[in-house]
Amino acid sequence: MPPAPPTPYYTLVQTSISGKPAVVVVNTALRRYSGRAGYPWHLRVTIECVYLGDNQMPTNDEQQVIDVLGDEIFASVSDDQNAIFLARVTALGERVILCRVADPEMANSALQGLISSGEHSREWSFWMEKDEDWELARPELELLERARDVN
Repeated sequence: MPPAPPTPYYTLVQTSISGKPAVVVVNTALRRYSGRAGYPWHLRVTIECVYLGDNQMPTNDEQQVIDVLGDEIFASVSDDQNAIFLARVTALGERVILCRVADPEMANSALQGLISSGEHSREWSFWMEKDEDWELARPELELLERARDVN
């Protein structure tokens, strides 16, 4: 059983990727989380947006659809505190959900179950990689350091 995750605290950061706007929500509580070793796997889920507005950002209606799907995907992997939400990045016609995972087999099984259900509002894919030093989480956590309103 992994250590208890910290109570999440979210920070919204508006930035850019490849010169286009990006909206990033980061779990600020993970900046100084002492239980990182219990979550050595980095999970990246990418949801393809269908309806886009300016600068390849999802429309308001699309935002609602990908929010619901993203919540469903995260709920499937976070049973028994198996995953911690790291960040959500919306940019370039995609929604990317980043998590830290304790048991990759449990997370993979849950995600494969969702995929095999065949009931998807949008196309999505995932990959998971062992990342004991949390190097793959660094871009989002460092983004917090640049945000002026983060404690």
